Amino acid sequence: MEYYTVTYEVKSDDMEKAAHEIAVGQSIGNPNVRSEIEMSDNIQEFAAVVESIEDNIVKIKFPLDAFVWPNISQLLCIIQGGQSDIGNVEECRVIDIEGLPYMNEPVLGMKAFKERVGAENRPLFGAIVKPKSGLTMEQLKTIVEQMIDGGADFIKEDEIMANQNYLPLEQRATVIQSMIQEKEWKGVYCYCINADPLELVDNLCILKEHGAEGCHINFWSGLGAYTSSHAAQLVTHYQRSGIRILTDPRNRFSISWPVLVKLGIMSGIDTIHVGMLGGYYPEGESEEETMQAIQMCIDNDRVACLSCGMNPDTAREIRGMIGNDWLANVGGWLHTGDSIYEKVKEMRDSLDEG
Repeated sequence: MEYYTVTYEVKSDDMEKAAHEIAVGQSIGNPNVRSEIEMSDNIQEFAAVVESIEDNIVKIKFPLDAFVWPNISQLLCIIQGGQSDIGNVEECRVIDIEGLPYMNEPVLGMKAFKERVGAENRPLFGAIVKPKSGLTMEQLKTIVEQMIDGGADFIKEDEIMANQNYLPLEQRATVIQSMIQEKEWKGVYCYCINADPLELVDNLCILKEHGAEGCHINFWSGLGAYTSSHAAQLVTHYQRSGIRILTDPRNRFSISWPVLVKLGIMSGIDTIHVGMLGGYYPEGESEEETMQAIQMCIDNDRVACLSCGMNPDTAREIRGMIGNDWLANVGGWLHTGDSIYEKVKEMRDSLDEG
């Protein structure tokens, strides 16, 4: 039997018992009550194994053959599931996963993206479409045209947009793709397609049918959505808005942000909102985890996007900290002046300074 290893940070009065309960309870059944069937060799073969316990850090090996890879949704069900109902486990945080047997390469990736738009010696520049709701087609066209003309490399629709009746995805894709072709824009436009599974697949098909290249999916659509968009060979942006409901270390049962980044990379995403350095990001967010996520993206040819309070001044500071291998995603600041075009151009000029 081959295994993958999950590392947990656990709080319990009895660590050995807690580790056993997590391993058995999340692999074959009730940790303390064994039925005759559960004791049979074929079932025992699928039992997870406690690899080590050091202070409050527990490593558990889970069998790879418990389901067909990749299946991120089922993986999460296993690694952070029933232990939240075990009385002996007071707190449990997933802090690493090792040994998963697949890796989807990016559809575009950071290196190819930077070469395509001529950003080898500067950070990439992303612009976020706002307002979040209620736009007409003409308003959206005006906003996007100014973003393209001002010098954006990447444009994403806000995660609130999705597919709706007042400005349907198909209409947006038809008009925006025509504009992109007319202007011969080399950047990437990511349409927001958040939806339940069947509708999300329909949305992917709409984009492919209209020649669109990119999509924007928030994690609330399910981490498995990223393997679906990769299968459709669309440049995929992973949006984390709301992720702290899973990642905040103050939660008794949580998953560290780098683990979710690792799973996104393995799924095949191209760009990912990793958080923010500076800006208005809330207290409690670990800068160490953000830096770890950025490095994971660099190491795997993915684009780490920083956002939430981004403007030319914060971009200069971040550039001084981490260099050029990231994307400055700008939302509200672009919409504060008399002209979106002028604000986009100002932001682009600040990144071109070198």
